[in-house]
Amino acid sequence: MILETSVLVVGGGPVGLTLAIDLARRGIDCILVERRETTTEHPKATLLGARSMELYRRWGLDEVIYDKALPPEHNYFIIFATRLAKQELYRFTSPSIDQVRNRDPEAAKRFRELAWSPYGKTQIGQQNLEPVLVDEALRQAPTLDFMRGWRMESFEQDEDGVTANIGAERDGTQRQVRARYMVACDGGTSRVRKALNIPMNGRGAMRANTSFYFRAPDFLRVHGLGVANLYFVFADDSFGVFTAIDGKELWNYQYYFLDPAKETSDLDPALVLTRAVGKPFDFDLLDVTHWHHHQSIAARWRVGNIFLAGDAAHLFAPTGGVGMNTGIGDACDLAWKLAGALDGWGGPRLLDAYEAERKPIAIRNSLISATNSDKIDLIMAETPPDIDRDGPEGDALRAELSAKIKWLARQFNSAGTHLGYRYADSPICVPDGSPEPPDDTAVVVPSTWPGSRAPHVWLAGGRSSLDLFGDGFTLLVLGADVADTASFADVARAVGFPLDIVATEDPEMIGTNKQRYVLVRPDSHVAWRGDRLPDDAHMVIDKARGA
Repeated sequence: MILETSVLVVGGGPVGLTLAIDLARRGIDCILVERRETTTEHPKATLLGARSMELYRRWGLDEVIYDKALPPEHNYFIIFATRLAKQELYRFTSPSIDQVRNRDPEAAKRFRELAWSPYGKTQIGQQNLEPVLVDEALRQAPTLDFMRGWRMESFEQDEDGVTANIGAERDGTQRQVRARYMVACDGGTSRVRKALNIPMNGRGAMRANTSFYFRAPDFLRVHGLGVANLYFVFADDSFGVFTAIDGKELWNYQYYFLDPAKETSDLDPALVLTRAVGKPFDFDLLDVTHWHHHQSIAARWRVGNIFLAGDAAHLFAPTGGVGMNTGIGDACDLAWKLAGALDGWGGPRLLDAYEAERKPIAIRNSLISATNSDKIDLIMAETPPDIDRDGPEGDALRAELSAKIKWLARQFNSAGTHLGYRYADSPICVPDGSPEPPDDTAVVVPSTWPGSRAPHVWLAGGRSSLDLFGDGFTLLVLGADVADTASFADVARAVGFPLDIVATEDPEMIGTNKQRYVLVRPDSHVAWRGDRLPDDAHMVIDKARGA
């Protein structure tokens, strides 16, 4: 028997799970195949940026994620040291989850990013995020058929869809799936991408790293620096970064190899970890992985009825925490477009807009991450071998290094990276001829410039203006007569264009959005804006739906 579905999602990591959940919540039947029967044990990605948290907020998962993240009372610290038990060089601070969640007024004065989103940085390891998403995916049954323990083996496509052969990991049972569309979320070594002969462009593999995932309940006492999210080590035999996984006993150390010719496979974990901490300590090694920093983007993101998303479409350096977050953005962008195509209101250009919008964002974000990595490598390469020496000469060396690190640490002011991207020159956004706002990695310039994420404003009752947007399009009417929108609504209704009309007199909303009318897409990006309704509503609606 052939299994039939609208969308086949290949790969059940955070991106594949997010895509399948989003589709199912929009009423689109889908099958998600994942060869693992359990979630990942290695933390891998460990940061959810503000934009990803906004997207999960739509499903009520933000508090569940907070419960699985690092302890909410701890500030987000990034500590730089020669070795952890030796000399602290600099400490970068971001607000704690509690300060963000409680809208702490003192924190709001100190951390300007709290004005731009309901969220800040949320540190949660992939091994804790995946179970949250799996639970949500299982709640979407039967619309979402989550087939764990199945692998995609081969596929072929025609004009009307994709036929895939899948096999059970346990006993080799073979099944066929017939889908209208297939999305490859199967990681950096994507079988689907390779079968389609899609090359990866960019800098490629930048340098080697080895990660040591370990349990050490005594770790905090051993180094004495307190709980931090990241601990960078600047010593010439131990360049790298420790990541807090639970803030108590689970930790990960990324050991950096600045010399690309250095052998990375034959390492003594006890020697590596002891050198980085600066003294011996007890630990249980849980996993070791070998990997590379990357800056790689797939040349094509769509071939017929098949799409790439997440690591199948792009590979990043981890410096900046935007790799998984970019993949989550891919998933939530593609989901509403697939829904529009399948529900019939989407036009022939809607699905092409996925690559047109998301690929430039992946290039932008991967270059930001690669540049961050280059800066870290530059300062590490200039670190003297005797950085821990005692006396005035050692103090002078560390003072010089601290100044460089303070400059380097600016890259961790990354709200603009996560929130400030926009779909410039999008084929489904209506330009208004105004200049594009600045694209600054550290600063968000709230704007309804077409293609931008609609600005966040706090409303009465603790709601965000982002909560005004639903699964379809939203026409914001700001300080204007909602009765004037009747003809616009009639045009939308005639083509099945999903539209809600929301009117508000909120002065901050009016002041932030500027224009009186703003058409917001299902992903909360702006499709069109104007001080008056368009003379040609058909043009605006057809453009926004890809017709």
